[in-house]
Order: sequence, then structure tokens, then C-alpha cells
Amino acid sequence: MTRRYFHDALEEAQYRVVREYPGGARALAPLVGMHAGTLSNKVNPSNETHHLATREAVAMQHAAKDFRILHAEAQLLHHTCIPLTSFEGVSDAELLDLYAGYHKELGETAEAIRDALADGAVTRRELERVRKELFEDTAAAFEFLARLEDLVDE
Repeated sequence: MTRRYFHDALEEAQYRVVREYPGGARALAPLVGMHAGTLSNKVNPSNETHHLATREAVAMQHAAKDFRILHAEAQLLHHTCIPLTSFEGVSDAELLDLYAGYHKELGETAEAIRDALADGAVTRRELERVRKELFEDTAAAFEFLARLEDLVDE
């Protein structure tokens, strides 16, 4: 993995969290104690002098309820993120839906692998798609496990 690739993936996630937030930087900046121009500069991938600090990234994700930066960091470091949520009172239908969603993720992984191997050569983009899908599988499996744990009657 090249140094530029590392920065591109992280910078893209930062940029998208701000740009895709309803109202963009103008709406998100006050929620994290910044001016809109400052926030825009910090997430602009071509800006060499202003960068988003870790605490700012955490505050921004919390305010936006958008965790792409966290997921980008985890994937770049070969980790996955698992939401820690209370699933008290989960219905059987919700549990079944979650289980079906897990299998949907597995299908998307199988498709990514099939596509990557179709021509006998694997590109960096294909590898990253497979990696992304595998991380999503893992997160879905552990979310299902967390829901099951909340059903344990001791």
C-alpha cells in the first residue's frame, strides 16, 4: 500500500462526511465548534496546510452520525468496526432480518471475488472491493452475535 493511497482513502472519507451532510460544512461546522471555511479547508484533499485532528474527526462523526472516517481508518489498518448497541427487546422478525442481511453481505463478497478472478488478474481496486466486502461481512456477523447475546436468558 503506497503512502498516497493511504491518504487518499482517509481524505475521501473525511471529505464525503462533510460534503454529504445535509447543508454541508455550513450546517456541520457549528456542531463541532468550527467555522464552515475552516472545516472545508481541513477536509479538502488538495489542502496541504490544514488537516483534521483526531478529536475533530471524532466530534464530526458523532455530530453527523456518519462513521465513514472510522471505517476508512479501520480498513486501512486491517481492522473492522463493530457497532456496540443494546438490542434489548429485539423481535424474532428483526433477528431474522439481520440474519438475512448477513447472508446478503456474504453474497456481495462472493460476487466481488468472482469479479476479481474473472480475468485471471487481480487489480488493486478489485482487491480493495473484496477487502471492503469481507470487513462488512465480519461487522454484520458480530452485530448478529451481539443481538443473540441480548436474548440469552440466564
